[in-house]
This record gives sequence, C-alpha cells and structure tokens, in this order.
Amino acid sequence: MGIQIIFRPTRVAIFNELVIDKLKACVEAIKFFHRGLFFLKEVEVWFNAPSEALGGSLAKVAKSENPIEAANTLYEYFKELPYADIRKTIVIFRGNWEIDSLKIAGYFSIQNDSEWQSVYGDIEISAYAKGQIEDVVDILWSTSDAQGLLRNFVESIERGIKGFCIALSQITFSYGIPTSEDPSNLMAIYLIGERRALLRVFYRALRDSEDPIVVAKARPLDTRFLMDILAKARIVETRISERLEKAMVVEVPRKSALYIAKDRSSFKKLYEEISEAILKPALKNLPEESIVRERIERGLDEYHEPK
Repeated sequence: MGIQIIFRPTRVAIFNELVIDKLKACVEAIKFFHRGLFFLKEVEVWFNAPSEALGGSLAKVAKSENPIEAANTLYEYFKELPYADIRKTIVIFRGNWEIDSLKIAGYFSIQNDSEWQSVYGDIEISAYAKGQIEDVVDILWSTSDAQGLLRNFVESIERGIKGFCIALSQITFSYGIPTSEDPSNLMAIYLIGERRALLRVFYRALRDSEDPIVVAKARPLDTRFLMDILAKARIVETRISERLEKAMVVEVPRKSALYIAKDRSSFKKLYEEISEAILKPALKNLPEESIVRERIERGLDEYHEPK
C-alpha cells in the first residue's frame, strides 16, 4: 500500500465537486514529491477497476511529466463524462520514485469507485517492490529526515486543500493495506482528534480481535462513551506518554496529531502496550454481553402493566 489518504466532507457538495477536489488534492500530493522523489510520466483513467485483469477497462491515457498539465487534461475529460460514469472511475498518475541511484515504478491513484475507495481510501500512493524496497514507506524512511518529510507532507496537503469541500480525516503510512483489525503494519498515522483518535484505532483493533473476553465485554459498550472517559483520564495520558516513548513512536502534536515510528515494529509494540495498560484494564470490570442481555431480558420480564 504505502500511503492512504482519507478525506471528510466540510460542507454539502455534489459528487462531481467532490471528484474535482479529490483530483486537486492528489495533485498537491504529487507536487510535494515531484522532481525530488517522484517523477510523473503519464495519467490514466480506468472504469470499475485499475487493470483489465481485475475487470477494469482503460478509458484514457495522457502522457505528461507535469502534474498540473495532467490534471487540466482530466478536468476537461470529466466535464464530458456522465455522472454514472464518473462514479466508476479510478485515476492513476504513473511515474518513477527515485532515491539515490535507485529508480522504482510507482503511482498516485484516486478512487472514485466506492468499492475500491472502501479498501484503498480516497487516494493511494505506492511503489512497486524492487530489491530491498517493498513500498514507498521504505523510500521515505531511507531519507535523511523522514520525520521532517512526513510533517511537511501533511502540512502541505492541509494548506493545499484549504477551502475545499473536503478536509483530511486520516493518512496512514504502512506496509500492505491498513485494516481496522491489525494496526501493526503501520509506520506512521495522521489522525483527527489527537490521542483520543489513536486510542480509537487501537480499541477497534482489539474489539475485532479473537480474544473472547474482550469481544464479550466490548460488544454491548458504546465506543464514543468509552473514548470520552479514557480521553479525560489523567492516568491514561500518562500511560500513553510512557508507552509512546517505550515503543519508539514520535508524537507530533497539532490540532490533530501525527505519530511516526522509529522502526518497523514500533506500532506493533505500541498497540500491545496500549492494549495491556489501558484498553484491557478499562474493560476488566465491565459485565460481559451475556450478563447485559440477561439483565435486559430480566427487566422486561419484571415489568408489570399499570392497573
């Protein structure tokens, strides 16, 4: 996977406006890396899937080394497309990532098709494996100042989409596709809501785990209610700070927060530490689902119609 960007709406907008703003946001991402690490070659528009092998059909190819020029070509193309067709599109900016003397093929893609969007996010940024490089995260972490690069990238996207009908919701930097069940492949994550959002990511993974005790206690519990309590607890703040340092994850506080791993196992360690020190203790004394169900049913049985 590499980098996955997910947006949230800032106001009511028609679908075509969302598509154009996502396209502009992708261009901002390309411009940040352009001719420093990423060199654009062409842009493609696919329907239904991003390859024929996956059931897609290639609708347009335009050669261009300039992201703004490529985007202008797409603006004109989308003007002529019916709404039903635009909803099926996947846009791919293809080019090469270059680090030192190594050149690796890669891409920036925009998912307008809902099925692909649900898996790969609004924008996916990736590189094809070559030698010791598994994905674009290997390229970023091999630079002299990966932490600074990631901070500047997030800030650049935030500035670039200011005033759009979309805003950043989450950016993940990971090996493979990030899933709610397993955050251990993360290398960095940008989240709205600072530490509360980080707890929510780990709680969702723990809740979806196969631990029967956790599942039995988490199922009847309202997630927002639990996050409200944890976010206000001083002991939780202290334990998160300690565990971030122990797992070697750097926290960059902003209106939201960016968490950056120092090594590949950092988020795996952090997830395990947060689960053991905060999430499992928070669930420990709660009744299990069977007990909650029994009490609900008992309340119904004990009810008597007023005379």
